[in-house]
Amino acid sequence: MKPYIYSILFLFSVTISFSQTKEIILKKSFKVDENTILNLDLDNVAIVFEESFDDKIHFDYSMTFIRYPKHRKENLLKGVHVKSAKKGNIVNLDVKNSMYVGMSKSPLISMDSLKVAITNFMKYHKKKSGLYKTKDSLINEIKYSLGGELDSYLFNNKGKYANDAFIKKQKDIDKSFIIKVPKYITIKIKALHSSLNFNYDVKKTITANTFRGKLKFKKLLSKDNKFQLINGFFQVEEIQGGNYLLKGVHPAKIGSISKSKIDLETSTLKIGEIGENVTINDFSSKLYLYNFNKNFTKFNLTGDYSELNLYKVRETNFSMDVSGLNTILNMEGTKTSFGASTEKELIKILQKKRKENEPFLGNIEVVLRNGILNIK
Repeated sequence: MKPYIYSILFLFSVTISFSQTKEIILKKSFKVDENTILNLDLDNVAIVFEESFDDKIHFDYSMTFIRYPKHRKENLLKGVHVKSAKKGNIVNLDVKNSMYVGMSKSPLISMDSLKVAITNFMKYHKKKSGLYKTKDSLINEIKYSLGGELDSYLFNNKGKYANDAFIKKQKDIDKSFIIKVPKYITIKIKALHSSLNFNYDVKKTITANTFRGKLKFKKLLSKDNKFQLINGFFQVEEIQGGNYLLKGVHPAKIGSISKSKIDLETSTLKIGEIGENVTINDFSSKLYLYNFNKNFTKFNLTGDYSELNLYKVRETNFSMDVSGLNTILNMEGTKTSFGASTEKELIKILQKKRKENEPFLGNIEVVLRNGILNIK
């Protein structure tokens, strides 16, 4: 038996209507157990992950070509390369797609409409930026997000900008790739230009190394999670443990986080609620920390060229020590600069003591160099 099972691109071809043809790219299942590792090597593909309940991993990948002539469709399918195999306790999936059949999808609106939509989105985004959010409101944003904020805006307002006459003339490829995985499976991911959407709570460890990816999760619950994301989007409703390296990620949205470490660089990070023992190290990012859990215990942030936005500071009973160099504090309509860039010793910027005879949440330690601190 050959070590790999290759997808046969033209094994099934189902004509749905005169203008639509469905191609089955891969349909395969593997028996697994608690020792199995799912190893993914992906390039330019969009995948939805669902929970499997029958001790098997299921791969189901298809494409529906809309208004494509046969010869054009066949040429495009030559850019689809998929192989899957099981060796011992490792299930391998290798997907390499050309840009024309990968995760990208036309917004199906005219260029003129797209220009208007982008202009309106920028106004909408500016109006909403910096406003306070509850944990639940941020989780809802994540739950219904399509990845980038512009993508979500276009989808939610498609009726406003769509032109039926324009859409009817456009070629399109409707791609569907669903992987069903038992909850006890460990997953390793290497991905380029790919969209990965997990529709179940991931209890086992995920190791992910991605470039220009869109990653979306419900819950990440393993203390051994290790993520390295460069460029793209990262959205999680809840994180309990792990290490996360995010570079050039816009946006990174986390509903709630505890017992975790984030290394951040040139990104935008929004967190609905900080929980127990969270540490963030940052270079040149914008951070929006909306709420702190009633038992967060301690939170540490070190930033260089960072913009830190803290909310509900006056109303919440925690202690806080902020020190830094060459940093600006914006609070109660007053802008104050602390420490020249030539100084070496950290300067105390802000201190908040706990309120006596009230439940105490924890302590916040912040060190900012060349940064901005906005107290909302």
